[in-house]
Amino acid sequence: RDVTVITREAIDRAGPVSLAELLQREALVEFRGTGGAGQPAGLFLRGANAGHTLVLVDGLRVSSATVGTTSIENLPLDMIERIEVVKGPLSSLYGPDAIGGVVQIFTRASAKPRFFATGAYGTDADRMASAGFTTTERDVTLSFAAGARKVDAPSATNARAWCHDPDRDRYESAFANAQVVTRPWPGETITLSGFVSEGKARFDGCPDAQGRFADDRNEQSLAGARLSSFMFFAPWWSSRFTLGEGRDELRIEGSEPLRFETRQTQASWVNEFGTKLGTAMAGLETVRQQVLSGVAFTKTRRDTNSAFVGFNETWRGQRLEVSLRRDDDDQFGSRNTGTASYGVAIPGAGYLTATVGRGFRAPTFYDLYAPASDFYVPNPDLRPEKSRSRELGLRGEPFAGWQARVAAYDHRIDDLITYVYPTMQNVRRARIRGAEAAIEGTAWWGVRVKASLAVQRPRDEDTGYRLQGRAQRFGRLEASRAFGKWSVAAGVTASGERFDSPDESPAMRLPGYAIADARLSWAAAKGWRVELAATNLLDKRYEHVIGYDAPRRGVLLSVRFEAP
Repeated sequence: RDVTVITREAIDRAGPVSLAELLQREALVEFRGTGGAGQPAGLFLRGANAGHTLVLVDGLRVSSATVGTTSIENLPLDMIERIEVVKGPLSSLYGPDAIGGVVQIFTRASAKPRFFATGAYGTDADRMASAGFTTTERDVTLSFAAGARKVDAPSATNARAWCHDPDRDRYESAFANAQVVTRPWPGETITLSGFVSEGKARFDGCPDAQGRFADDRNEQSLAGARLSSFMFFAPWWSSRFTLGEGRDELRIEGSEPLRFETRQTQASWVNEFGTKLGTAMAGLETVRQQVLSGVAFTKTRRDTNSAFVGFNETWRGQRLEVSLRRDDDDQFGSRNTGTASYGVAIPGAGYLTATVGRGFRAPTFYDLYAPASDFYVPNPDLRPEKSRSRELGLRGEPFAGWQARVAAYDHRIDDLITYVYPTMQNVRRARIRGAEAAIEGTAWWGVRVKASLAVQRPRDEDTGYRLQGRAQRFGRLEASRAFGKWSVAAGVTASGERFDSPDESPAMRLPGYAIADARLSWAAAKGWRVELAATNLLDKRYEHVIGYDAPRRGVLLSVRFEAP
């Protein structure tokens, strides 16, 4: 699998960036944002739609059942311990939402006792603070973390927006998460975890009849609770049972008040069996999506029951993985998905893998049944999306101390769902072909170098036009160096042009951009670290969406303390 792990250390080094910007830097993930702090953003893994990326927080689905995406703009980095990004077709393992891949987020927790605290201040009166601890008493481990942020961000819109007011759009957020792990008897581990993250973001409303502006306000709340039990029934048989619920609530206050609340209740039972041939896996899962809204939806509940099996084995430098899944959707019927992957070690070259997979995804409640407005009309005739994917990857060590990986992929999606004013439509045939490469290692004089590049061709096969919001090239170059207690780093993130329309209209062209960032860090004393980080150093003005400015230059001074 093409897996990228982003550690807490990498998150600390990132500076004043959002979760989407961090994923762009560290995992070569493309994203589409509508402004700065707290404004909505969507992730594109290998050119797939934002709704094709499954985001899990401590194993829970927290996406909105109405629009089908996760409000990643309201998942603060101070809440996160680790991120794992898995690219490629994963519907047979994780369910229908994982056509493009999976982003797994693990909240702040530790297996060992510790205490940490962070305070920071930066551009636009950006101030944030967080703290947490882990303690252990006999067979029980408790972790807790909480934090808050306020920033007087510049207006998210510009003169090209439908409604633009050049005032500041303040953003406020707060979070808390907790986890309890206990081992009541040998062979079993029980984990109870929960989190809540709330954000309030102002955005420009349209002027009234007298030409007066008044900000609207988004109030977003993400929350989840999860209980899991892992145990060994026998040395060759392990089992995990999980029960949880994720909630997403959006309240819009202003000229057109709205409220959307969705709940996703899920339960799963997964078993692994060690056999003479390899490791076999079998499981059951059920997911119930519910919509609780201040406006009427024709349908407000969807149940999906799933059964899945898998097998993997490693022998003589080779590895085989196979998984099959059947999802029974009470609205769109039953669908079968599957993935097969084979890997082999090539002496002197690295490890070569080949993967094929199939997936599907049903339209969301918003796609089908949302209330009509001047900008949107629902389409109850939408068909589910179906995907077929092929990938070839190679990873290895081209030089001593250097790690490299390359991947090529061909991703076909039938009935891709996309917005064409004023409604959602199926694109009969879409095809995304591309390649990615990344390398990391230590060069001369102890300079650490990281470089990554993606080249892709995301197309509507019927019209030949590029899929909306995708660049054909994007990447990053970064260098860092440590000098005793000091370290410095600098990087450049670049992206080619995009089109904010399905027909490559010249009026909707978004020029490419390159933005620079830098960081200075000082280990002041044992457990103490002071960091100064800057983003968009040259104050480049650019957009991901017509009418919405991306964040301008930002500087953040932070002080961190951690004690074991």
